[in-house]
Formats: sequence, structure tokens, C-alpha cells
Amino acid sequence: MAELVFEIWHDEESYSYELSSVSKQGDKVRASMTPQAVKVHTFTATSDHEAHQKYNNWHGWGRWKPMPAAPEYLFTEEEVAEQRRYIAKRKAH
Repeated sequence: MAELVFEIWHDEESYSYELSSVSKQGDKVRASMTPQAVKVHTFTATSDHEAHQKYNNWHGWGRWKPMPAAPEYLFTEEEVAEQRRYIAKRKAH
């Protein structure tokens, strides 16, 4: 199964947390909205539902409940390959 890497970022000034998969767009949005945020946790997930549950687990919030009839999106090998290329570029800088 394809697994994407996710990060949780914390902005102490606004006491906000952000969850996103590692991507160029995610980094760009976070840098523009909360440039002082720091990464506090990293994990992998095979679907959007699993990612949200792991985020809830990390916070200690219990079971995550998707919207009624919300389909679960399973990540693809193509998305994983694209993310790996981006992570390699990100580490090089």
C-alpha cells in the first residue's frame, strides 16, 4: 500500500496546529500563513481517513469521524513517488 508522509506543525504564537502531507504547496502555504511554526511530529498514512485518525491520536482526541458518506481516499504510488522527489529536494536545501 502506498504511504504518504505527513507532518504536524505548531505555531506557538497563535496556538494553532497544522496537518499536511509533505509537498511543495503545503510548505508554501504554511510559510506564508505561519512562518514561525515548527514541526512537532511526522507520520505516514495510506489514506486521508488514516491520516486524520493519526492526527487525532497524536492530540489524544479519540476516534475521528468523517463526514457522513465521505469516501476514503487511498494514496497512489504516483503520489508517493512525487512526494519522495520533493522530500529529496527539500533535504538538499
